[in-house]
Amino acid sequence: MEALIPQKRGPKPGTLKLLSKDEERTIIKIRRKFNANEFEIFHMLQGHFKVHPSVSTIYRTFKRYPLNKARKEEIKRYEKRYPGEQLHSDTHSFDIAVFADRKKRFLFGLLDDCTRLCYAELIEDNRAATVTKAFFRAYKWFALHGINCEEVLTDNGSEFTTYISPQAKNQHFFETMLRIFGIKHIYTRPYRPQTNGKIERFWKTFKNECMRFQYTATTPREFGAELDGFLYRYNYQRRHSALGHITPLDKLKAVTEILK
Repeated sequence: MEALIPQKRGPKPGTLKLLSKDEERTIIKIRRKFNANEFEIFHMLQGHFKVHPSVSTIYRTFKRYPLNKARKEEIKRYEKRYPGEQLHSDTHSFDIAVFADRKKRFLFGLLDDCTRLCYAELIEDNRAATVTKAFFRAYKWFALHGINCEEVLTDNGSEFTTYISPQAKNQHFFETMLRIFGIKHIYTRPYRPQTNGKIERFWKTFKNECMRFQYTATTPREFGAELDGFLYRYNYQRRHSALGHITPLDKLKAVTEILK
């Protein structure tokens, strides 16, 4: 009968591994400097502690030393070292049908992690074939700026990949194009848009600075013209606080000079 009684949840007595104060300080120091999560710190600490802490142990350490608001603002932003090292891609749907034909449309975006240079265009739908064609045009646009894409980060949407079977994934439009170009495909964690936060921030900026065009443009052509103007300001004229108050084009020039 005792075997049928529900067991007490949680670790068994004597199995919970405690960290020393120095080890806890090391974990918190890494978190505050790099804004790393428990899974990233788990791999970073390989071979540095006598007893390697588990992911749950690292998470419990976070709970004992929470970050206050001032400390969060001091965390260094994560940024790739050179243009093209990683690009972020995403699709964005309009909240309402904004054109006279009342058809729902989408925006495709591709943003460089290092420089924040961004390409966006209006597309008819978010099917894999349509998104793949838009990516090809974005790829050529970045090539004109001297940026060669090495890897692209996307969510797990059907326009970017599929999990039906390995064969279906190999035949997927977007996956096939990336293999042709020799681009590595990185996926975000499910239900965690923060992983693709830079392109998500771009959509927020678009809504704040280009929202009125969603309601005044009557044709896709009119909206496309307004979108081009917004992208010109965003890439070549607008100063970004995340870049030290310089434009994405200035950041590209500065990094290019360093790499020469």
